[in-house]
Amino acid sequence: MKNETWVLNNLRRKFSKKLKDLTFISSLVIFGTVSTLSSYADSDKIKESRYSIDKIQTNAGLEYRFMFDNRHFMTLIDDNRTLNLRPHPGDDINGWGSSLYAQPFLPGATLKHTDIESVIAEEDGIEVNASGKVSKGSSDSYGNWIFNLDFNYNETDKTIRGNGNYNITLDGQLSKTGDLNLYKIASNYLDNVPLLKDGIGDTGDMKKAEVIGDTFKFIWNPPLQPGHFPMDFTDNLSINVVGTYNNVDTAAQGYNPIAPAHKPSLKVELRSTIPEIKMMFGAMYDTSKSKLFWEDNIGITPLIFRSSALTGYNFNVLFESNAPTEQENWRVGELFKFSNNWGKTEHHDTLIDFLNGWSSGLLDDKTPP
Repeated sequence: MKNETWVLNNLRRKFSKKLKDLTFISSLVIFGTVSTLSSYADSDKIKESRYSIDKIQTNAGLEYRFMFDNRHFMTLIDDNRTLNLRPHPGDDINGWGSSLYAQPFLPGATLKHTDIESVIAEEDGIEVNASGKVSKGSSDSYGNWIFNLDFNYNETDKTIRGNGNYNITLDGQLSKTGDLNLYKIASNYLDNVPLLKDGIGDTGDMKKAEVIGDTFKFIWNPPLQPGHFPMDFTDNLSINVVGTYNNVDTAAQGYNPIAPAHKPSLKVELRSTIPEIKMMFGAMYDTSKSKLFWEDNIGITPLIFRSSALTGYNFNVLFESNAPTEQENWRVGELFKFSNNWGKTEHHDTLIDFLNGWSSGLLDDKTPP
């Protein structure tokens, strides 16, 4: 019954948007702008109001670049039939960080089977409609899914927000296949690497994950818990992968130098419309790649535990990505230097002088160097 209700609501939603499109087309015909209508239908750059979409084929796959005026604030990449969302809310040209693979898959599966049905620029945002099969193994599947999400961009606080619906119907129970991964956030965490002007420390595309469920709240720190799968079940789960200032010194590692960059946060919240679904948090940090800046050595996913007897799941989805400020990242850098220098003090007088100088420096109203 819940799946039927979802289908009806989705049809109403699509009908409302179609009616809006028809009204727009009718106005074009009434005012005698049929050529504009043809351009609207055929152009790779479709524009309504301040939002538009650039569709570009690259080596990484087909890209849908989400534009707000001339700001490229997010990209959807269809690489071998995957649904990869990469936010870019800030001003930093290199401020691309964590990725969201918004599709379900079973343990060890190769992500594929996605159909991006439509990406539509509207007056108040950009609408994404996709569907596909639940990935299983290297090429098999185990059910179907539908994903609808509307995105908008706030240029004042440099934040992307989205909301929508996510529905999954399996071919059978999970006892036959193992846990169901609902999506994957891929990121990078660098542990004890050379930093630009800051000695040795941690950096990357993220610094932590903030996790909130119905009855729990915690922070996942990758190097402290490389594999973390707490058996805390919830019907609602918020995961915020907090961005950071990536200032790895790749030249000191023996690679070509890259510019430092402010990496954005990426937050996804799932709210189940069905109770008792046995959803839990899961995350892995590949420590064998902890010093490789180009690797997605972090994988974060909410799971449906294999003991769930359900074969259908439905979620309301909230999405948010924002850019960290330069001042916030400078404070983090100061804390890293503080932790490093603390351990180098050998006498209590030296420690006192160091603490006094450090604290007065933080209290000064100065901008980052």
